[in-house]
Amino acid sequence: MNSLLKDKVALVTGGGSGIGRATAQLFARHGARVVVADISEAAGRQTVADLHEEGHEAIFQNVDVGAMDSVRTMIDTTLETYKRLDVVHSNAAAYAKGSAVEITEDDWDRTLAVCLKATWMIAKCAVPPMLSQGGGSIVITGSVHSIRGYARYAAYQASKGGLVALTRSLAADFAPSIRVNAVLPGAVVTGLWDGIPETRRQEIAQMCALKRNAQPEEIAQPVLFLASNMASYITGACLVVDGGLTSIIQNA
Repeated sequence: MNSLLKDKVALVTGGGSGIGRATAQLFARHGARVVVADISEAAGRQTVADLHEEGHEAIFQNVDVGAMDSVRTMIDTTLETYKRLDVVHSNAAAYAKGSAVEITEDDWDRTLAVCLKATWMIAKCAVPPMLSQGGGSIVITGSVHSIRGYARYAAYQASKGGLVALTRSLAADFAPSIRVNAVLPGAVVTGLWDGIPETRRQEIAQMCALKRNAQPEEIAQPVLFLASNMASYITGACLVVDGGLTSIIQNA
């Protein structure tokens, strides 16, 4: 049962915390050698240390996914270490909250760089070696922000909407060798929730049909599915994982 990624090499960006950390752990438990990439060295190295303690093979790569030189180094290091790259989970995120008139140009640019441009840069660097080895799988962390409007998230929503389009474009360009899919999480309790009062967390939970917010592990599981051969006939898909948030109109 625990061998969906046996002998695969998997790269996870944002692997130091939240969904990325949970995905790195799950990938490793299913047989992958994992490259944990994160801008936070302390967080990324802690994930790797925890994986080593469980007996898994993993390395840490410090990366700013918003910068091409850093992304290229991340891919080069992966290939130098493991000689191949089978799975990419493009997951890192950073954003500034605000409407179009509130957000600064610098915050807009940084949000788009980390949340959208990064996936293009990763694909640009990772797809050629994947093609040369015969194929691979890319899973992108999108968001329900790409399919519903939320106040005061202009840059973040623009980036996540772009990821949905980019997912389909990459899938079209590199099929049949490389499958490219996205997960669109709803409310997931990660470090980005620090500072949100418990009362507000419960209000958000009540918006979902399942009446609770997700844990990172509940997003990692569909990421694993899409990355593995269990999803061998799925590409260009955007899988909503939101506890029913966007699909059900709640009664008052």
